[in-house]
Amino acid sequence: MKRFVYINDDDLSPELYCDNRISNRKYTLLNFLPKNLWEQFSRFMNQYFLLIACLQLWPLITPVNPASTWGPLIFIFAVSATKEAWDDYNRYLSDKKANEKEVWVVRQGSKKLIQAQEIHVGNLVWLRENDEVPCDLILLGTSEPQGVCYVEGVIECPNPDKDIRRFDANVRLFPPFIDNDVCPLTIKNTILQSCYLRNTDWACGNETKLGMSRGVPEPKLTAMDAMIDKLTGAIFIFQIVVVIVLGIAGNIWKDTEARKHWYVLYPDEGPWYELLIIPLRFELLCSIMIPISIKVSLDLVKSLYAKFIDWDNQMVDLETGTSANATNTAISEDLGQVEYILTDKTGTLTENKMIFKRCCISGTFFGNENGDAVKDVELLNAITTGSPDAIRFLTVMAICNTVIPIKSPSGIVSYKAQSQDEEALVRAAASLHMIFVNKNSNILGINPCSLWVIT
Repeated sequence: MKRFVYINDDDLSPELYCDNRISNRKYTLLNFLPKNLWEQFSRFMNQYFLLIACLQLWPLITPVNPASTWGPLIFIFAVSATKEAWDDYNRYLSDKKANEKEVWVVRQGSKKLIQAQEIHVGNLVWLRENDEVPCDLILLGTSEPQGVCYVEGVIECPNPDKDIRRFDANVRLFPPFIDNDVCPLTIKNTILQSCYLRNTDWACGNETKLGMSRGVPEPKLTAMDAMIDKLTGAIFIFQIVVVIVLGIAGNIWKDTEARKHWYVLYPDEGPWYELLIIPLRFELLCSIMIPISIKVSLDLVKSLYAKFIDWDNQMVDLETGTSANATNTAISEDLGQVEYILTDKTGTLTENKMIFKRCCISGTFFGNENGDAVKDVELLNAITTGSPDAIRFLTVMAICNTVIPIKSPSGIVSYKAQSQDEEALVRAAASLHMIFVNKNSNILGINPCSLWVIT
């Protein structure tokens, strides 16, 4: 099923489509209490404690005051609900910060500053370098020389979905041209939400793919919680076996011995549920096998452990000054139980420091494992004497990549690349006096000299 997006039509878009407001909250004021209780009672331990508390409301079988169980139970649910409410409030603050972030849009031929939540389908968004993309966009033009911008037309596209690898659409330009009034669009023409703009000064172009892929947040259960639930279930099964055995023995004793003693006051005929009284009494007596205090202790310790993470002055990023923040107080203990880390390369876990150590040119090796090839005397002599193989090798290093050189008015050249591997090779070539200085749609410019300043 397709829909039509009218570009830069502020009158029609708000009526047809939703705004760009994002929300990662689990609860609202209306559904917090029932939804939170449902999540808490989805755990077997809480179901068990509720069963014991309900049984203690029956005066015929309970040996203690029901308040001794209901008080701690209500306290447990209050602590858990307070933690969930606090975590959800933090998510609300994060959403509020993202929704109120200022974004430039182009309306009536001029740029206007609005909040990200006010963006509507069909708006033209103007992004600058290093800006975070506020929503899914179609790239219409950039500051690069080959960038082209179309500002009038209609986009024929499928309904929003969560497939981040596919986007098939067409843009119809106004007024229609003879040969190219319909331009195809693919996923390569899109910029997805929460990406950052790189390698260009600017670009213009919420039911986003990222938002639809996120799904409904599920209650998080730590490894310790799962283990305690399993142990609780095993103990409960053992209790049932004990209760059945003792209940049968108690009813047999009642019918054979107890009725003979006048002071026991057992009636000759009891109610239909008489057979359940003795087993249920034993169930309440055996309930101390699973102390309710364990639940109280776990919830309080989890909250305190999360605060210790926030208070730790040594868990700070020295470059940005950002301290650790436990955004979820329910799963903090899982940090100490990580067994495997899956990563695409070692650079993800290191500082990605890449050094051009060795190379081979026409069968001759330069550099070594412990040094830097750009300081190799033999390689520098080969470049100085104009060795054709060395010059060709450096030329390939400098231009066979997707790196974009940026030259400032003062002559300083900086490089921007998606791959740090490519950037490292280009910088190595520049250090060896083969400087990549210009890149257009059909022209690559290099300068085999050392008069440029590289940053």
